[in-house]
Amino acid sequence: MPPPSPRGTHSTTAVPEIEEQQDIAIGAFADAEAEGEFDFASDSSDDDYQPSVSDLPPRAHDHEAGGSSSASDPALLAILEGMRVDQRRAAEEQARRDRDQAAINAAV
Repeated sequence: MPPPSPRGTHSTTAVPEIEEQQDIAIGAFADAEAEGEFDFASDSSDDDYQPSVSDLPPRAHDHEAGGSSSASDPALLAILEGMRVDQRRAAEEQARRDRDQAAINAAV
């Protein structure tokens, strides 16, 4: 029995032990490919695979996300208002700097 793979499952293919065996296996594979037994040019890729939504398992928080009552939470409203004040101050400060720079450029 082959040794278990890193994930704990058993490998289903034998791995050549020595370089000569590997060379023989690679040569046989190349010959089969050259004879058209394998067509890797048209092999599909998993890069574009997307499972359908019904195949995805439900996430633990899905039932909580539907009707959030946090919009009326006073603490969150206070944080939001503080952020708005900070943004307003930053915008006013930037406008003042822009006016000052425009005045300096006009004087030069």
